[in-house]
Amino acid sequence: MVAVIESAGPPGQADFHAAIASRSDRWYSACLRITRSPELAEDAVQEALLSAWDKRHQFNHAAKLETWIHRIAVNAALQLLRKNRPGMFEPLEFDVPDPEATPDVAQQRRELDNELSAAFSHLSDTERVCFVLKHVEQWRLKEIAEELSINVGTVKQAVFRSVRKLRGQMIELKEMDND
Repeated sequence: MVAVIESAGPPGQADFHAAIASRSDRWYSACLRITRSPELAEDAVQEALLSAWDKRHQFNHAAKLETWIHRIAVNAALQLLRKNRPGMFEPLEFDVPDPEATPDVAQQRRELDNELSAAFSHLSDTERVCFVLKHVEQWRLKEIAEELSINVGTVKQAVFRSVRKLRGQMIELKEMDND
């Protein structure tokens, strides 16, 4: 479901409610992947919604409201990472429930989540954030570099190293499963 904004003015309360109802779980998941902390992810989404509401007059109607808020949420998560550097990369210890998952699918997802968490634990903070922004959030390299205040070459290296490490870890996990 996508919130359709019918007026040419800023999005209203009903538009925000529709966006929240349809996409808040995705915003939270994106922030959780970046922060690795349920509390920081919740804070990032809340901060994003407050910021979006305060800046709703800046909304460009060529974009979707959900996409605009998603971008604000990701930026809020990155801001929180900068503020809360100590202890921010603790292991994730819960699952976001999927109401449509069967028990078998839920078990497979838990196993994959555990494998991915194990593989992600081998990445540096920069590699993990760059990987998530590039391959999950679909940011351009230049955008990542600007947001993290590093050069594009460093982002490229971090993404390359993260992909290489993740492939290696996933192959090792697959070989262990086959034994």
